[in-house]
Amino acid sequence: MESAIEILTKNLENGGYFRQANPKDFDAEDFFKGFDDKRRARAVWTTTVIPRLISSKHPTLQRTGVALQRKWNSKSYRKRLNQALEQEEIVLSSVHKHQTRVLDHSYKDLCHILKKREASFNEAEDSTGHRNSTESNHIGTEAFGQNSATVGEQAYDGPPSDSLVSETVIDRALLERTSDTIGQVSEVQDDNDETGNEIGDDTDDLSLPLFTDEDRKTLADTYLHLPDNKVTLPSGKVLEDILFSNGVTRERHHLMHSYIIDVDDAATKDMFTPADWAFITKEQEMSVSLSDQDVAKILERFRRADSIGTIMTLLQERHPRLGKGFVMERDYDLKWIFDSISRWLDLYSMPFSVFTSDAPLEYFWRSQVWGALDTMFFDISNTLMIGGESSGLDSTERRNQQQHGKTVRKLVGSKSDGYLRMFGTSKSDWMSIEGAKNWDPFAKKYKHESAWKIGRQLHDIFRARTTEKDQSTIKHFRTYGLIFGGPTAQIHVMSSIGGAVTILRRRSPLTLAPSLQAFGENVTILEIFLLMKKDIVRSFSQHKKTVSAMELFMGSSSTAVVQSTSSIQPIPHAHPSPKKRRVQEPHH
Repeated sequence: MESAIEILTKNLENGGYFRQANPKDFDAEDFFKGFDDKRRARAVWTTTVIPRLISSKHPTLQRTGVALQRKWNSKSYRKRLNQALEQEEIVLSSVHKHQTRVLDHSYKDLCHILKKREASFNEAEDSTGHRNSTESNHIGTEAFGQNSATVGEQAYDGPPSDSLVSETVIDRALLERTSDTIGQVSEVQDDNDETGNEIGDDTDDLSLPLFTDEDRKTLADTYLHLPDNKVTLPSGKVLEDILFSNGVTRERHHLMHSYIIDVDDAATKDMFTPADWAFITKEQEMSVSLSDQDVAKILERFRRADSIGTIMTLLQERHPRLGKGFVMERDYDLKWIFDSISRWLDLYSMPFSVFTSDAPLEYFWRSQVWGALDTMFFDISNTLMIGGESSGLDSTERRNQQQHGKTVRKLVGSKSDGYLRMFGTSKSDWMSIEGAKNWDPFAKKYKHESAWKIGRQLHDIFRARTTEKDQSTIKHFRTYGLIFGGPTAQIHVMSSIGGAVTILRRRSPLTLAPSLQAFGENVTILEIFLLMKKDIVRSFSQHKKTVSAMELFMGSSSTAVVQSTSSIQPIPHAHPSPKKRRVQEPHH
């Protein structure tokens, strides 16, 4: 089996494994000998051959790989295969034979397409009278060069039955339709449901850029370098394989290209069975709580208040810990609660209601209301909330690492309205914030930031913060993002299911109460923020490490960092950002 795989995948760049004189040299029956898992046959094809085709530098191989992947993804094929698997009377060997036939035909079709492409090269060189088959750099020259003298003598009649060498070359008219033939032989258009849009490629409202051939090559390269610790779903399928096979055929960019699963994306959900989706979306239990009983009691007292008088009375009754015995590291959360409630209470004492005002209040809400977040981490050493339009550290690092060739200029990462940033010997981001004038979940700005931008930002942060962590602890690690608009904010959470995949979740939107009668809702928001802080600080303690002065002076600590980042990282970089230049849209 391994030798058969090697025959298929050896020397892709110079066309080595397509130089066989006869497709029958590929023994499909022998290829599947020893398979005990009925899914293994298809998995080898989709995880070994097709990704290497797509990652090739040759455009024809790339297009062929994508076309064959669409064939495997087609609903009609999956339906036929699943029906066969569900019939108990179909023995395992019969299933293998079915998959063998499909793979064998796909391989012959692939060789046939390359044969046609090679024939066009030969015909062009024959017209000059300087044909030299040994000097051609095109794929398959050694196998197909013998046919150059017969170019144009006979038309193409379909797949070869015995040998590609003995077949005459196709005519020029059919050569000009090579791309169409790729789709035909791969049966991409057999049924209406077998298109690149079958997994919900209809996010026109996001206006994400087209997913180009270069993007597909990059995606395939990333997939081929993923570590072996992939996630196996209850159905027996591999999570990373599903994301790649569906992502590579999409027409536009999507979070799945970065191995990010958005639990609210219907198109992603449709790719999995109910049991697999339940496994993916099952969230790890939170390992944090408000252990300070004084904090819990104060929150409960404010939660029951429903008038300005009652709230003012509670504010004046300062807790004893906020007096002479105040210790910043121990008592700051109590002080932050009092300060935040005092700040928010002013909203209900103003001579007009900001909740119903049509004025552009983005700065007001960010500074006067959600500004409570800016002061929440004052008790944490070297940690501040950075406001204003600024680029993320990890996004900037990724973009510069993904530059091809010599770096001409330093690239700037994705910008946000705020970051939670740790300073010291090295800087690191732990949270990303996006703001808007008002809260509108149907607006294009919200959809773009929630369904695309913040997910990639959190992925960059998550990957950078977990690079040096024990892989067994990553499942309990989370990074946070916040989108606010007007009096409403929504927390986004990035976590890991294992392997190369990260999970993006959205909490329910948090909205300030429009009246004092429901002021308890505001207190609940403060409690949620404190829980989020506890979880982030818990990650701080795991991240920090002591570096001696001698290590800094000798550079050994920085060397260690370089070595650690070069080791195997299960979570890949986010897929390169789409080019800003406008891509020509296809005409329908």
